[in-house]
Amino acid sequence: MILRIDSNCGIIKIGSPPEGLPGIFESIKISGSLLKENLGTQGRSGMVKIVHGWDDADVLIKLSLIDNPLTGQSRWDCLNQIASIFKKVSDNGKPEIYTLSHPMINAWSSRRLLFSTLESSEWRRGRKIALALSFEEYDSAPGLIQARQAGSNSALAINQEALDAARERMLVSDGQRSGLGRQEARFANL
Repeated sequence: MILRIDSNCGIIKIGSPPEGLPGIFESIKISGSLLKENLGTQGRSGMVKIVHGWDDADVLIKLSLIDNPLTGQSRWDCLNQIASIFKKVSDNGKPEIYTLSHPMINAWSSRRLLFSTLESSEWRRGRKIALALSFEEYDSAPGLIQARQAGSNSALAINQEALDAARERMLVSDGQRSGLGRQEARFANL
């Protein structure tokens, strides 16, 4: 199942073909961390850190739900629709795995994600529901690379070549860098 965020309009779409989810896109946050152990050693202050690789990335999307008088859909109807997507089960009887598409998610190279948590809250004074949709990486790219590296040294050389080629394509020239401040200033206030 594909979940796509149309960042131009602030619409989140899911499915194939994509259909719009109800709600107002508020924010997206992605976090990752290292998998490591802290071991104390005798005769040494501090801890020795043993790094095992990278943990799966977490994606948090925040939405607001309001009543839509044009469609007659209440905020509760919208919540019900999103909750049914959260509880969706695939053909094998397990929770659905989603592919999210957003520039920030693409930059992290996160592809397949589990819809792990859905939180909703409403306050006494408003007629709005705040939603937090949490996803966690199902098959992380670093995890797959680490598994391949553990299996063979030739995979390490191939992956290193691919990483070097990707870094080469991402280099920014001095000419490109000089215009970034102006572009950032121009687009930051939209």
